[in-house]
Amino acid sequence: MPEPILLLIGLVAAGIVVLAPMWRAHADAPVEDDDASALRHRVALEGLRDVETDRRAGSLDDAAYAEQLAQAEARAAVTGAAVAQAATPIPQGRSFGGRRIAVMGAAAIGGVLLAGSFVPATGIANRTVVNSALADVQAAEAARQALIGELRDALEADASDTDALSSLADAHLAGSSQDDLVRGAVALQLLIALEPERADAYERIMTAYLRAGDHADARSAHDAYVQLANADPVEAAFFDGLIALRGEEDLARAADAFDRFLELAPDDQRAAMVRGLRDEASP
Repeated sequence: MPEPILLLIGLVAAGIVVLAPMWRAHADAPVEDDDASALRHRVALEGLRDVETDRRAGSLDDAAYAEQLAQAEARAAVTGAAVAQAATPIPQGRSFGGRRIAVMGAAAIGGVLLAGSFVPATGIANRTVVNSALADVQAAEAARQALIGELRDALEADASDTDALSSLADAHLAGSSQDDLVRGAVALQLLIALEPERADAYERIMTAYLRAGDHADARSAHDAYVQLANADPVEAAFFDGLIALRGEEDLARAADAFDRFLELAPDDQRAAMVRGLRDEASP
């Protein structure tokens, strides 16, 4: 149910609760029978319980639940006012003062309801946002798996397709599972076997080994990487420091490697992170 309608129902219910006794007293109408009022109120309360029961049973979606709950609460407010009026009739001699107090009370409740309409929505709206984010994640994962399938088909047709191998490695490394890391590393090993001077393949496989906590293989890959004619000294220093710090607990080697990195590439986008790692490696 749209929010303005819910707000209107709330205001009407509040007005009935507060103003009904005044109107009845002012009109000098007879108070209805206590038993009849109590029965109507019990029925209204049972209606509220029925709405909650249907919701728990899964027979009401969010919109239907909100609408039926608002209607049931409005009915319960009306019948509750009738029960209160039957139990405590308003004295006739104080109708003016009672009227003014009732109007003030209705205004206060209306103000609270109106203010509440401007509070950022929770519940259904937030669930929609969460569900939308989840749907985006699921769609991205489905696209990744579809890409992996296409690349495998390409490699079945041509096992020496290095572009497909490189893309397959990236697609696997975009995942977060241990299986993805292993498959990504295997694809990179095959790529290196086909193109032994492929420096970017070494850099990515070192990243995969570090993510997997395989520091021994990361060091072996680093030792091979620094022998390449096209090895980047900045990347060599970066991975040397990470492996020494995280896998070998060699603080001196890590500190030297990070110092070398900062000397070679002080403006690199990773410089701030490396400075933090350098502080961590300080004795």
